[in-house]
Amino acid sequence: MLKRFLLPTMLAVSLAVASVGAYPQVGVAASSELDKVNAQLKKLKEQMKSAEASQKQAEKEIERIRGFQEAGKSELARLENEIAVTSKKIESINEQMYEVEESLNMTVEELVKAEERVVTRDGLLKSRLRLLYMNGVVSYLDVLLSSTSFVDFLDRIDALQSIVSQDKEILELNIQDKQTVERKKAEVENQLEYVEQLFAETESLKAELLAKKEKKEVAIASLQEEEHELLEMTEDQEKELMAYADEQAKLVKKQKELQSAQKKAQQKKVVKYTGGQLTWPVPDSQRVTSPFATRIHPITGKKHTHTGMDIGAPGGTTIVAAASGEVVLAQWYGGYGNCIIIEHKDGFRTLYGHIRNGGIKVKVGDTVDAGQKIAEVGSTGSSTGNHLHFGVYVDNVAVDPDPYLR
Repeated sequence: MLKRFLLPTMLAVSLAVASVGAYPQVGVAASSELDKVNAQLKKLKEQMKSAEASQKQAEKEIERIRGFQEAGKSELARLENEIAVTSKKIESINEQMYEVEESLNMTVEELVKAEERVVTRDGLLKSRLRLLYMNGVVSYLDVLLSSTSFVDFLDRIDALQSIVSQDKEILELNIQDKQTVERKKAEVENQLEYVEQLFAETESLKAELLAKKEKKEVAIASLQEEEHELLEMTEDQEKELMAYADEQAKLVKKQKELQSAQKKAQQKKVVKYTGGQLTWPVPDSQRVTSPFATRIHPITGKKHTHTGMDIGAPGGTTIVAAASGEVVLAQWYGGYGNCIIIEHKDGFRTLYGHIRNGGIKVKVGDTVDAGQKIAEVGSTGSSTGNHLHFGVYVDNVAVDPDPYLR
């Protein structure tokens, strides 16, 4: 995406630099060359304005993607919570099913016993009826009148009462057990229906859980893809903008050389870095929050080489030039947000990133001294808090700033 924004500008800059390759002689030739450079710079300024607008649009797109990522993470957290709740529901239903199965087993046992008792009593009654049939029908009165004595009479009355009472009890118990059997059958049917309902609910919950797991996997895959694209976009942006800054610096340098030749004045020297220690860029803070090293990116979560040193400080804290030199970039610079690049000598540059909005205090072409205030600490671009990203580049290759500062 960012290559589409930057390549037309890079082509124009390269052509511009190629057209001013050698020193012209002082006079008409120098004036003509200077007019060409000025025209090219004017056109480049318009192209830069357009590229900057496209760049900011790209930054908005990145922020939009990050917003989707945060929303996706929240959705994942919500799904995780729902999955946990659903799992607990399934455990609870499984426990209920176990209890119902135990109750069913007990009910079946009681049902079998009741049926056995009814069968036994029915057998006794049938045996008694069979005996009466085989021996002829004898009335209770015949039994009493055949007594041999009064005592025998009383004994026969007791025996008859016992038989009548026993038959009555058998009939009553049979009625009770038959009612129990009917009731237990109804209970078994209700419990079976309840178990079937619980089983159906469990299956439904399992299906719901599987669907949510699938949705979660899709969301995770989508977020990983977006993170990968975002990381690639940021890295491409950094490379393209660094190349752009290099070409812009060459064109500005040629413009100054032509201006000096035209005026027949001594070429203005840029105060250059001569080696040795650099000035600490944030005088009011010595707190290094992230050194030059491979680390986990605080926004993308991916392993990434941190091409500079982060110095933590409150927003608005003064940033100074680490060495004398010429400002070759002072604008929004991709993931670095508001940024300044100062060129010193022999391809040696320093970079100051994440400057607060309105915090850039110099412009392209300015000559600055070591220790001079150039900006104020902020948190623009790809940043999670107020700090200065300080980078050192030698021939466009990032090097560890620490040896130059200590």
